[in-house]
Amino acid sequence: MRTPVKIPPGVSPQAAALLVRAYALQTDDESRALYRDWAETYDNTMLQGLNYQSPALVAGLLAQHLPDRQAQILDIGCGTGLGGQALAGHGFQCIDGLDVSPEMMQVAGRRGVYRQFLTADLNAPLPLADASQDAMSCCGTFTHGHVDAKCLDELFRVLRPGAPFAFTVKLEVWESLGFKDKLAALQHQGQISESAFRLDRHYSTSAAPDGVFCVYRRA
Repeated sequence: MRTPVKIPPGVSPQAAALLVRAYALQTDDESRALYRDWAETYDNTMLQGLNYQSPALVAGLLAQHLPDRQAQILDIGCGTGLGGQALAGHGFQCIDGLDVSPEMMQVAGRRGVYRQFLTADLNAPLPLADASQDAMSCCGTFTHGHVDAKCLDELFRVLRPGAPFAFTVKLEVWESLGFKDKLAALQHQGQISESAFRLDRHYSTSAAPDGVFCVYRRA
């Protein structure tokens, strides 16, 4: 049974309703509708209301494993651009964003850190060439009501050999959405290698680690 959504103090009723919707997502259409409605207030809810630190943690992981600050990075599920802004803070200059929500990417564009955006659904083949990306990051996408681990085949396909992918998965879905088994299988097949793996907190106020934070490289 899914854990009930815990709404922290200080979150408005409107923001709380959006959080409840986020944890109840079942379809792609529901996802698009949610993020269309949430785009303009998402940052306030996540940063001020929830003390969200995942974008900074994922960006820090990628920075540790990608010395080239000119590398082309694809920010998967970029949303309003919190991850891209964190990457730019580490000196990365070639950041592209991919998301299913044009409204969220419109907000991300105001940050001035992305070169270009691509509207794409991770449940479908990506309109990107094989081995075309120097690196990838992903934050806030591998969670309740979103995509499951089947998308990893496409994501690693577009990475260049040796390129790192830094991402986080909500701990509650790490096994249920297939991420644990899929990553283990890809490693066993020699398609990827693990560079970093730890449990950490998505929110600074979390009582215990609630996410997997990791870096894998395409072989």
